[in-house]
Formats: sequence, C-alpha cells, structure tokens
Amino acid sequence: MDVEILRDYLVESRELLQKAQEDTLRLEAKPDDSEALASIFRAFHTVKGGAGFLEADHLVEWAHDLEDMLDKLRSHTIAVTPERIDAILSGIDIIEAMFKELAQEQSPRPGPAELSHRIRMLAALEGEGGEVPGGAAAISACAPSEAALAPAGSTAETEPGSGEFRESESAAGVAVMTATMTKPAVEARPAPAREIATTAAGDAPNAAPQQVTPARGNDGAETMLRVEAVRLDAVMNQVGELVLLRNRLTSALGGLTKSDENMSRIAREMDLRVSDLQNSVMCLRMQPCRRLFQQLPRVVRDVSRQLSKEVRLEIVGEDVEIDKTVVDALSGPIVHLVRNSLDHGIEPPEIRRQAGKPNPALLRIAAVHLGDRVRIEVSDDGKGMDRRLLIKKAVQKGILAEDQAAHITDQEALELIFRPGFSTKDQASELSGRGVGMDVVKKTTDKLRGRLSVDTRMGQGTSISMEFPLTLAVLPVLYLRVRQEIYALPISAIDSLTDLEENRVHRLAGRVSYRVDGTQTVPLVDLGAILQNRPLRLGVESVEGVLTERGLFVVSEVLGNEDSVVKPIDFLESGNLYQGATISGSGNVVLILDAGALSAASNAAVERGQ
Repeated sequence: MDVEILRDYLVESRELLQKAQEDTLRLEAKPDDSEALASIFRAFHTVKGGAGFLEADHLVEWAHDLEDMLDKLRSHTIAVTPERIDAILSGIDIIEAMFKELAQEQSPRPGPAELSHRIRMLAALEGEGGEVPGGAAAISACAPSEAALAPAGSTAETEPGSGEFRESESAAGVAVMTATMTKPAVEARPAPAREIATTAAGDAPNAAPQQVTPARGNDGAETMLRVEAVRLDAVMNQVGELVLLRNRLTSALGGLTKSDENMSRIAREMDLRVSDLQNSVMCLRMQPCRRLFQQLPRVVRDVSRQLSKEVRLEIVGEDVEIDKTVVDALSGPIVHLVRNSLDHGIEPPEIRRQAGKPNPALLRIAAVHLGDRVRIEVSDDGKGMDRRLLIKKAVQKGILAEDQAAHITDQEALELIFRPGFSTKDQASELSGRGVGMDVVKKTTDKLRGRLSVDTRMGQGTSISMEFPLTLAVLPVLYLRVRQEIYALPISAIDSLTDLEENRVHRLAGRVSYRVDGTQTVPLVDLGAILQNRPLRLGVESVEGVLTERGLFVVSEVLGNEDSVVKPIDFLESGNLYQGATISGSGNVVLILDAGALSAASNAAVERGQ
C-alpha cells in the first residue's frame, strides 16, 4: 500500500464524507433536493473508486450498497424517508471507522452485517409507503452511535477478534431534522449563520446546499496547496527562534549612539521584516471555525432525538479564523458543551409549553472576532442554572465543605460545574452525569491560554463563553519583578495595572481581598508568598498591582512587555505554576507564570491556614 497515495486519499475522502453528511442533513430537511442527492451520490462514488484502487474490498462493498440506494433515490424509484436518512448517516459512521483503520495501514474489516442487509432492503423497496421492520431504532442499533457523538479523530471501538464493529445502544427518537440558512450580524464581523432545527413535525424553509469547489486562479489552475501540519510547525518554530534573536538584537542595539544611526536603521528594517514573516507564517496556521462546528449538526440531531427534545441549532461565525491548535483541541470540548446544553439546559417540550416558552428550543453556537482574540459561545434558551442547587450538590459530593459553601460567591458557584467529578445528576447516563465533560472543557481552555465564563438566568437560559488568542505561536508577555527575580505573565490574562492602596485591602476568615472600585472586590494574590514563600509587605516594600480575571497579583515592579516564544519545561510536573519559559531580550531565561495555577495555589494556602 503506497503511503503517500493512501494519505492523499484519506484527506480528500474525509472531506467528501463530511460534505456528504451535511448534504444528508439538508436532504432530510428538503427531500426533493436533487442537488443534495447528486452531491451525496458523487461522494460515495468517489470514495468507492479510491478504495478499489487501494484494494480495500470491504469499504468498496459498503460504499457500493449506499451508492445503489442513492442511485434509486435520484431516479425516484424509491422515496426519501427518515429510515433511509438514518441508514445513510449510519453508513457514513461505518465508513469513517474504516478510514481510521486505513490510516493505520490496516485493511478495513467488514461493517455490521445487519445494517448492510437493511440498507439493501431499503434500496429494494418501491414506493413511498414501504418500511423495514424495526424502523429507525433498529437501523441506529446496527451502527456505532458514539461515532456520531464523538469528536472528529476519536477512535472507534471494536470487539477484539470479532471482525465486525461493535453494535451500540440505539438512539431512538421521533424528531426529524430540518435545516434553514440565515445571516444574523456578529458584532464587529458579520458572518453567515446556519440553522438546523430538530422538530417532531413540520416543514422548514428551503436550504441552499453549499458547494465545495477548489480555489482556482484566473488561468484555471488550482491555487490551494496541501502541506503537512508538521512542516508548518517546523517553520513556525524557526520563525519563533528568529523572533527571539530579533528581541535580543533590539535590546543590544538600544544603547547605540547617534553615530551608529546606520546600524539602528538596519535593525529597524530587520524588525519589520521579521514581523511580516511572523505574521505570514501565523496566517498559514489559521483555520476557519467551520472545521470546529461542522460536526455539531449531526451531534444535535442524534442527541435531541435520543432525548426526545425539539431543538433548533443556529451556527454563527463559521468563517472566523483561529489557530489550528485551538481548532484541533476544541473538537471534544465543544461537543461536551453542546451535549451538556441539550441534556441539562433545554427542557422537554411539555415543560417548555407549560412555561410558555417556544418550541423548538434554541441552541446557538457562535464565533466572534474580538481584535487579537476569538470568542466562542455556546448558549441555549433553557432553564438556566440554580446556584443554590449547584452549591448543595457540591457539598453532597464532597467537592465543597459546608463552611466554604457559606462564603461562596455567585460566580464561584457557577464555576463549580467545571470541578472534576461534579454533576447535578444523581445517576450517570450515556450522555452525562459522570462529572468529566465540563472538567475537560476547563482544562483544555486553560491549556490554550483561554478564558472561560458562564452567564445564566433562571428560566431564560445559559451561555458559556471561551476566549482564545488568535494564535498560540507567539505569546505577548508582561515582565514582572518579584524582589530580585524576573517572571513573565501572558498579557492575555491581564486586565489592567494599578497602584496598591493599603486602605483597600480587606481580611476576612483568612482570605485577603482588594476593593478595586466601589463595587468590585477581588482576591489578593501575593506572588512573593507563592513563588518565594516570603509575602511582600505593603507599606514597607515597593509594590504594584496587576489585575487579572483570577484576582489582583501583587508584584515588586512591572518592567515592560515583549513578544515571546514559549518553550516547554518538560522536567516540571503537571499542575506546576508555570506555562513554560522564554528568552528575554537581554538573553536571560524567564519563567512564564500560569495565572490560574497561581490563584489556585493562593486559595489552597488559605484553606491550609497559611
């Protein structure tokens, strides 16, 4: 098996398969959409042709059965029915699992025989009234339903030595997928929105299928070039080293006199060229959020049917670009957030009717460009979160002590949902209840140097927002001095700088807080106590304050900012106080602090009574 040919086949075929899934959801919304049918048929035909060249016989057979059914749908020999839509989607899951085996240079094993038989039966039935015994639930029971809910790139489960994919529990439901296209505005950058409604009955407005065509120049030649991510990462690392050298050169030339004007001019020009190169390479790593969102319509469709809920999915900002590392890392967490909203947030239809709320419920996913950052929001119009219930559950599960519960703020109560092992459910289900999903969201956001916030209103809904820097390749930092030691803190974690006033410091039950203004009080985090085990003495030593989302950090002096490149510290254990290290303009190695870890260490010290 030629590895290069296999790699190209998998890249192109996975794009075709994703497009086929989107077209299948549109076909479910509009059964007479001939363009969607033709697109799905072409996708399976192309997949089958490449699989034949690679001698993946079971993949050829599977694609052929689906292609045969689609050919009859195109010719109107048989009609588009919910059962056939379920069969196509289940077939897509099986083909994706076969792709994963091919990626490991293994010949795909045969798919579930029962599902293959049902697809042939569905292709053989004539007229609009024919149905296969067992219905949609039986079809979904033949395919791995977790594949539809898992993030792209996850591993399909198989029974060892069975030769067939594991049959998972069925996802029965009564909802039918419909899709519409809208274009609401998105703050600074308008972007098209995509709506997908999961309803029990009724027709939705027509949805124009999006055609994917290769980018071409005026002469008709393709202008797109596929490059392995590892090569881009290597180039980015080299550019990072160049940025560090530029910083050192700029610092070294800072003391030149006017007689050295020629050298200074060369240094300024080099600085501009390095910045341009840095920006160009970073743009190569940027990817649209469409890649992150493309799996969500299928997730919402399957989960809402399993829960018998009516949901309309609205996707906004698919064209907003963000670093590839963020897109890849958020694939799983974004699914956790969506499933959490569907399971915990959105009420069943009868409860919504009693509350006078519209059906279907609204689940909105949005990406918004905010200068040098991107915000990704998952919001619903469900029941919201009861802070008192969250505190009660945290105490019951031993996550929160009763004395802590008495002094917890509303925002801290909301953040309990991100604690490991926390769940408002007493019994775990397929979808939630084990207290791991939201914990993953929190850890991933912190790892990507992002910010996580929760906004909820009882009876009106919940919104969870994540903000990330546009790129992770270069990190702007602020250099801080704590006595004689120099540290760096990511600028993305900083809200403002302030002079400290002793009369604004308050101590209560071992906790130290600082009144920023007339209404806002934040925890006071003494970096001297945490990093050097010697608290900085206000009124005795010279100190300054750095206000972050985690609290007010007390330092000896703020030195200045600089673009840095993060170098990992492999010998430090996970959970330490540092994100990594960088080399400053003066050539010194400087540790980059983790604002979240510092805040957690300060809280832990208070609880220990230190």
